[in-house]
Amino acid sequence: MSQQRFIRCSHCGLPHEAESTHCPVTGKRLEVSKPRRRPKPPPSEENYSWEHSLHPWSQGEGGGAALDPAQLEQFIGMLVEDKYRIEALIGRGGMGVVFRAINERIRKPVALKILYRGWDSGSESERRFLREARVASSLGHPNIVEVFDLGHLDDGKPFQVMELLEGQSLAQRIQNEGALPEEEALDISEQILSALEAAHERGVIHRDLKPENVFLVERRGITVAKLLDFGVSKMVEDATLSLTVTGVVVGTPYYLSPEQARGERDIDHRVDLWSMGVLMYECLTGVLPFNADNYEQLLRKILGSRPLPPSRFQPRLNPTVERAVMRALSTDRDERPGSAREMLDMLRHAKDDVRRSKRPPMAIGAPLDFGETLPDPLPNLRSPTMTIEDFDYASVPDDATEVSDSFIGDEIRVLIRNGSKSDE
Repeated sequence: MSQQRFIRCSHCGLPHEAESTHCPVTGKRLEVSKPRRRPKPPPSEENYSWEHSLHPWSQGEGGGAALDPAQLEQFIGMLVEDKYRIEALIGRGGMGVVFRAINERIRKPVALKILYRGWDSGSESERRFLREARVASSLGHPNIVEVFDLGHLDDGKPFQVMELLEGQSLAQRIQNEGALPEEEALDISEQILSALEAAHERGVIHRDLKPENVFLVERRGITVAKLLDFGVSKMVEDATLSLTVTGVVVGTPYYLSPEQARGERDIDHRVDLWSMGVLMYECLTGVLPFNADNYEQLLRKILGSRPLPPSRFQPRLNPTVERAVMRALSTDRDERPGSAREMLDMLRHAKDDVRRSKRPPMAIGAPLDFGETLPDPLPNLRSPTMTIEDFDYASVPDDATEVSDSFIGDEIRVLIRNGSKSDE
């Protein structure tokens, strides 16, 4: 790629020489943003992160401390059901562990997840672990982790066999990079909403949507989002399933909807849409909409306050995107989108709006036409009654996007003299 010759000025909206340090029109200093570098995803054999069915409510059954890798070495090399050979540890938590394994019959790498603590037959942990596998397997959606098999080890520990995902969680991505680029955040959110739509159509509410439960996989240069962990999912018709276990609210506090925070029993799919709003807010800004020093203060904020608009942290955020996020974060669930499909349509409309707001460079050899390359009110420069001093540069939207060399023809210069226009 040839060296950049021109940049679009963030102050006046016009292209200037790349070597310029100050805008020749406004005199303000030019700040050229450096391209964002994305860290490579970690390999599957090390620093590989999954989020499991490990929730605060269940830690009393097996202890909250993460499992010691030394305790898990006994599994390396084990052949499970004469089919899955365990090769390496790739994730662990307080209750469960995930190994890389190989299906020796077809030589296919898989992830084998074992419930290591609280696995007593008939226990709540075992029921939720098995529910997670059955729900994920039944949905069959490309943005939901695929579960191939389910069973028990010889000593009774339940296990799941899942597709092996190599990459990083959305939580890791935000922690490493902060706010995501707007279009990328929308692409990821669109995929998650598509997965939620499939789950809601089957009567399944996830109830624990958060960046840790979204895994990002790079496939042929495209980021694919995978929704994980249906361990605390709820069937809509299951009126007997309580939202609390041993007095603790089910779900992750920062992503709890107001109705979950109040401990209401008649929740529906709109709790997932609230969590989706929190997740989008975090993707777009790098911060959470609600934060506090302790659990009680956090719940009070969720129940009694509105978050700051995301544009307070990202001033260039598209207004259509912001409206979609803030609507999902309506305290009254009747004011949220009515379904994942409705929110998905809002998001796609916002994506179209974002793309329309981008100004692509002109093709090489294209005729110069400021009326097409720049939005109103720039065409008013052609008015014979308007001079360069009269033009309101503050009205031109900020856009520091690089433009191609063909943005300005070398043989054309537009001059404004004595209030009129002439070409030389």
